[in-house]
Amino acid sequence: MAVPPATTLLPDFWRGYARRYVWVYGLGLLMLLATNGLTIAIPRMIKEVFDALADGGRLDEVHVFAGLISAAAVVVIVVRTLSRVLFFNPGRTIEFRLRNDMLARLLAMSGNWFRQQSTGDLVSRAANDATYVRALVGFSLLMLLNLIMAAGFTLWQMFATNVRLTVYCVLPLAASLWLMRFGISRLFRAMRESQEELGRLSEHILEALGGVAVIQGAVAEPAFQRRFDVHNDRYTQINLEVTALRCFLLPLAAMVGNLCIFLLLYVGGQMAVEGEMTVGDLAAYASYVTMLAGSLTAAGWLINGLQRGYVGLQRCWEVVQLQGDRATGAVPLPPSDHGMGLQISDLSYRYPDADPAAAAALSSISFTVEPGQILGIYGPVGSGKTTLMDLLTGLLPPPPGAIELDGVDVSAIDSASLWDAVAVAPQQAFLFSRSLRENVAFIDRADAIDDDRVWRAVDKALLGDEVRRMADGLDTVVGERGLNLSGGQRQRAQLARAMYRSYRLLLLDDVLSAVDHDTEERLLATIGAEIDRERSRHTAVIVSSRLSALVGADEILVLDGGRIVERGSHVELVGAGGMYAKVWEVQRTRREAA
Repeated sequence: MAVPPATTLLPDFWRGYARRYVWVYGLGLLMLLATNGLTIAIPRMIKEVFDALADGGRLDEVHVFAGLISAAAVVVIVVRTLSRVLFFNPGRTIEFRLRNDMLARLLAMSGNWFRQQSTGDLVSRAANDATYVRALVGFSLLMLLNLIMAAGFTLWQMFATNVRLTVYCVLPLAASLWLMRFGISRLFRAMRESQEELGRLSEHILEALGGVAVIQGAVAEPAFQRRFDVHNDRYTQINLEVTALRCFLLPLAAMVGNLCIFLLLYVGGQMAVEGEMTVGDLAAYASYVTMLAGSLTAAGWLINGLQRGYVGLQRCWEVVQLQGDRATGAVPLPPSDHGMGLQISDLSYRYPDADPAAAAALSSISFTVEPGQILGIYGPVGSGKTTLMDLLTGLLPPPPGAIELDGVDVSAIDSASLWDAVAVAPQQAFLFSRSLRENVAFIDRADAIDDDRVWRAVDKALLGDEVRRMADGLDTVVGERGLNLSGGQRQRAQLARAMYRSYRLLLLDDVLSAVDHDTEERLLATIGAEIDRERSRHTAVIVSSRLSALVGADEILVLDGGRIVERGSHVELVGAGGMYAKVWEVQRTRREAA
């Protein structure tokens, strides 16, 4: 992913996200002006109190100004709170919209793109970096405007009180700003390195949590802990560098503030003794210096927030500006109550990151599946079965014109129309850490799930009896990636997910590999009966490493090395004596022995 230049990033972000909240920020700016105006007015009233006391104790005036100071303090609390609400709320809304847009972009990307990305880094961008963007357009923007106003108003009052004393105080301030610029550029680079390393650390943690059963089974905890320590130590070192830079910048601001106080007491005290300043002027000036020193200290935190926010915006924008490469168009599938026709014409495919000298994943694949037919596909590991299924489902972008559904190029079909007609059970069973009901009916909202359809689906997948024996039934939480279920149960839950929806084309990618032979036989009978009962309404493509799953197919393709090496019905292929016949004999012998 390319880092967007600042010349386009900030204007694009303003137009796409922040501009619609300009009136909210405008109101927040008014509240911020009122806050700083009242904050500056309070020292002037303090000056009047001290001068009144110095002139012989005009108690009536003291009481009046004390009341005004109290009232101003209360109003400051109100307007300061409103300014924060008006700045922070748009930031949270922008964060919400940014995350939704990132998700939409990611959903438009093909499997090829995800093969080259780190899941942990993507999670870090959506979680941590989006939060930094929220802080950038909320807290950091508020701090920046407040710093400009507070420093401007304060310096104006300081110059109005005494020019010479103000020059003395501003000189160390200017020197500190000159020194701070050296740390800012390195801080920016360190912030980006920190956020990138956090993404790599997140990736390692996600892998470990996803494969915790495998790690525990292989007693590989020490190895994964060592790898975690490597990433964690790197992340720690980068953040120590960030902390060191901040420890240079923030104390510098505090030191300058103390130096200004010293100059006030040393130079301003002499002016007060000589009558060049009143005691009230000195008291007000002390308040101004304290406010200016506070603004400089806030500048250190502001730099940190701006750096993290801008880096986070860059990393989020890299996702937002992605151009979807999944096969999708605008042509709806023709309405039909019949099974879907499938036409594959001279389909070849090579992965973008594959060795150019290696053979293509698929080469010159051609076949036709008529509506209502069942196509079986078999092949050894690496023969191209899963690649073919990913192309059929749109997870990989197919070449134009190579795949047609009902006579329409799959790359031109509207994605919503396609997924309304196609049900898929992929090879790897993925379940969400939710209830079994929500996993089977995940295409519906939780309040729109039809329990009768769910039960019919789990019964078709031969999972119903086991679910009824579970203490919580359909409300059973399956755990992360279905960890609380066996491998066969996960596959059948995924098959039930496909059976839950209405479909015209059913794609099953080796979904029976983890079930026992008896369950497999009964599942095949159930699936066959489902298709035979309304054969004109359903078409099926079944990929299986168990040939018994393909016996009832109208035609079977045998793939090897990305090519079709055999084709025909089960009887024809067994009689041909080729690869299919040899594998069938081996599997038949093992079943009989079992």
